[in-house]
Amino acid sequence: MARPHLIIAGASGVIGRHLIAVARPRYRITTLSRRAADHPRPGVTTITWNPRAVGEDDQNALQKLQDLLESAEVVVNLAGASIADGRFDTSHRRRILESRLDSTTTLVAALRRTVEPPEAWFQASAVGYYGDRGEDKLDEHASKGRDSFLADVCERWEAAAAPVGEQSRLIIGRIGLVLATDAPAWQRLLLPIRLGVGGPLGNGRQWYPWIGADDLSRAILFLLEHPQARGVYNLTAPEPVRQLDLARRVAKRLRRPAIVPVPTPLLRLVLGAAADALVLASARALPQRLEALGFPFEYPRLEPLMEKLLER
Repeated sequence: MARPHLIIAGASGVIGRHLIAVARPRYRITTLSRRAADHPRPGVTTITWNPRAVGEDDQNALQKLQDLLESAEVVVNLAGASIADGRFDTSHRRRILESRLDSTTTLVAALRRTVEPPEAWFQASAVGYYGDRGEDKLDEHASKGRDSFLADVCERWEAAAAPVGEQSRLIIGRIGLVLATDAPAWQRLLLPIRLGVGGPLGNGRQWYPWIGADDLSRAILFLLEHPQARGVYNLTAPEPVRQLDLARRVAKRLRRPAIVPVPTPLLRLVLGAAADALVLASARALPQRLEALGFPFEYPRLEPLMEKLLER
């Protein structure tokens, strides 16, 4: 029996890498990349594409993408510029928004041309949709955050993908803080703790909704393969953690202190507007709908995952 065909747009980041590793035994995988792969991955076909094909009226690119989509059973759209790679100045904000809207609009335009569309489609979003919400418990019915650039980006990103639901079963995943040894967020967390200068960022009480990269990958495939799954899902572990608690747990395992505070003004000076959006914001997001479907987390709690990530 032929393996189903999975297309991944935006596969070069940590989520894409782990998703490929988890999916490869069961799926035939094609990734979409803006440039040819320098190091081809075994069992993965990489095809160059133009994420701005709609804006540039690139009909050849749209036709090529249409043909590819008609060969696929499932699609995962992760495409977008890195949120963490910048200070949220004007140019960085423009890259974040335009890269997501351009790629999603192009994929949707190609999908509209198909006669036999994919059965299921996963569209990435983020818990940034909820903004800075303090102690509020946030399930998938929680409202969009106010006065938040990331909340606005997520809203527009999800809206750009909404037409997919007319042809395929659309799943929108609001993804939390992804933890893995190769995840930039995890590496940035470890560095100051290893140097003995870890501690509270701001007051340290902000909630971080985390998820292990492999659990995230398994959850994406679980939703794509579950015929009842559609709509919005928070893709986070069931037990979010406060920033200072996370730092202390890691520091304890590394036998390092976590007592050096980094005050909010200094964070804003060093990181710019990214400090409020990525470091100081509190989002106590909970995977209510994912748990209701019976998804089996391998790491529902932080301690076992940390033990794995900190193996020597």
